[in-house]
Amino acid sequence: MNDRNKNADQPVSDRQVYYARAASWADDSQETLRQSRRIAWIIAGIACGVAAFAVIAIALMMPLKTIVPYTLLVDRTTGYVQLLKGDGRQVLAPDEALLKSLLAQYVIAREGFDITSVQADYRKVGLWSAERARSDYMAIMPASNPASPFQRYPRTTVLAVHIKSVSPLGPGTAQVRFETERQDQGQVDGPRDAWVGIVRYRFIDAAMSMEDRLINPLGFQVVRYRKDQEAMPQPVVQTVPVQKGGAVLQPTTMLPASPSAARTPQQ
Repeated sequence: MNDRNKNADQPVSDRQVYYARAASWADDSQETLRQSRRIAWIIAGIACGVAAFAVIAIALMMPLKTIVPYTLLVDRTTGYVQLLKGDGRQVLAPDEALLKSLLAQYVIAREGFDITSVQADYRKVGLWSAERARSDYMAIMPASNPASPFQRYPRTTVLAVHIKSVSPLGPGTAQVRFETERQDQGQVDGPRDAWVGIVRYRFIDAAMSMEDRLINPLGFQVVRYRKDQEAMPQPVVQTVPVQKGGAVLQPTTMLPASPSAARTPQQ
């Protein structure tokens, strides 16, 4: 009798153990789920905090943002494009600015004429020239040459050079647009003649004296130089009053702008 009761109680004990283990497993699963949710909420909160901090930082930096407009200046004649700043100033790298300065100085010294500075200009062009550019210049400058400025202009005349633009055409080649203006002492300045110069240049590391190095510190040399007139000189309109039949007429006479263009009328 006791054995039966014992056998009857055995399944009940196993069932209780099973239920107890099942309840423990369910509790562990719920605890694990709660921990996972807690970690997920923590991560989500951190992410939201970082996003909010980024938005605040961007909002604080917005007043510091500036918009820089880029303006391009296109030369109508040459098509050369220059980058300008927002205030209209040209953007130049140091090397580019230095090169343009050298080219402009060379053209001014070669094309200009002023008896007070002609010796310094002659030396500069001689040091800054080589090959054909030098030989052509040396051939035209002697006073015995009819084409020399010493033969063409009086000692009181100044031929001023005004640089309009310096445009690179490729490696070692540039275009210089300039105007020449004759200024005679005691007279009205003459009209400006427009010219286009094509310059081929190079930089050399040749031995120089200290005195020459001060004039040409970078070894800049022009090897080819050619200039062409950009436009024909504009005629000067002169009005001369003429008395005829008691009335004053105002005939208009067209005079050439350049003295070399004048012609003696045939008798």
